This record gives sequence, C-alpha cells and structure tokens, in this order.
Amino acid sequence: MNEPPPRYRTAIGAVSLVLGPALMSVGDLFHPAESWDPAAQVAIVAESASRWYAAHFLLFVGLLVLIPGFLALTELVANRRPAIGYAARLFLLISVGALSAQFVFEMLLGRFLSEGGNRAAALTLLATYWSRVLVVLLPSLLAFFIGTGLAVVSLASKPGPFRWPALALGLGAVLILGEIVLSEVLLSQIGNILMLVAGIAFARLLRGRAEAYS
Repeated sequence: MNEPPPRYRTAIGAVSLVLGPALMSVGDLFHPAESWDPAAQVAIVAESASRWYAAHFLLFVGLLVLIPGFLALTELVANRRPAIGYAARLFLLISVGALSAQFVFEMLLGRFLSEGGNRAAALTLLATYWSRVLVVLLPSLLAFFIGTGLAVVSLASKPGPFRWPALALGLGAVLILGEIVLSEVLLSQIGNILMLVAGIAFARLLRGRAEAYS
C-alpha cells in the first residue's frame, strides 16, 4: 500500500468530500421541478425564481468545494491503478467547467425572472441555451459520469473498505444521470444524498489511513 499524502491534504480532501456533497444535497432538496419543455420550465422558474436561484447557487458552490475531494478520491484510484486514476481525475476536472457553466446559467435564469424579466425573453434565452450551448457542453457534462464510473469500478473491483462507498457513489451518479434524462428531481435528490453518504465514508477512511501512518 502506498503511503498517504501529507496530513493537510488528507484533511482538506476529507472535509471536501463531506462539505461539497452536503451543500449540493441541500440545494437539490429544495430544487423546483424540471421539464424538458422550455415553456413549462420557464413557468416553473418564474413561479419560484428565488428558490431556483438558491438551489443552483448551492449546487455551484458545493461543486467547487468538492474539487479537493475529487483529487483525494482519484489519488486512491491511482494508488491501485495509476492510468485509471489519472483518467478519472482528468474526466472529473473537465466536468467541473461544464457543470459550473450549467449551474451559472440556471442561476442567471432564476435571477433574470426574479428581477421581473420578461417571460418571452426568458423562453428565448432558455431555448437558445439548450439548442446552441448545451449541445456543446454535453461531452464535458458526460465526463463527470465517465470519471466517476472509472473511480467506482477501480475501488469496488476488490473486496475491502472502499467497496461499499464506491458502490454508493456509483448509484448516486446513476440516479443523477437519470434525473437529467427524465427531468425527475427526486432522482437527483436521492443521488446527492447517496453521494454525501459515500463522501462521509471516504472521508473517514482517508483520515483513518492517514492516522495509521502517523
């Protein structure tokens, strides 16, 4: 077994793996409904614009807080399979840019409507984003699920303490992907909570591993 990183990196990674998913879980728990129909989606956002903005603000901040957690998690993978660990880290970091762009756009849409913006203009903005911008972001958005999948397969492939948190992380990612495809917010709410549970477990394992070498 390779020696763990310095204690400060382990501590930051452990906090990140708990705090990031916690913020995202809170944001998703009061996330309004979603629809792939632009007119229906604008109507939903207009009815709860402040709530929509706050939900995506927490998702955005939680994602940024989670970056050290991504690094700590993929370091665990790299200790087992260096090439897969590197690939998982690359995909996850690529996804941060695309997910950040997605969350910021959702924040903009909510703020625009909460400030009294015209619904017709919001509809044009959303339809343009989905047809012209989201298609460009899509490969980078999918990178999150590819990177998570690589990490899960590596950590869950062998018996040990990392298996069940990895499987919980993988199930959480699958549910979040299902929410995106089906526009069922409940799926991502459960998925983010599963990721929080996995993050807590990984954080405890990381700290225990660091203490064993201290």
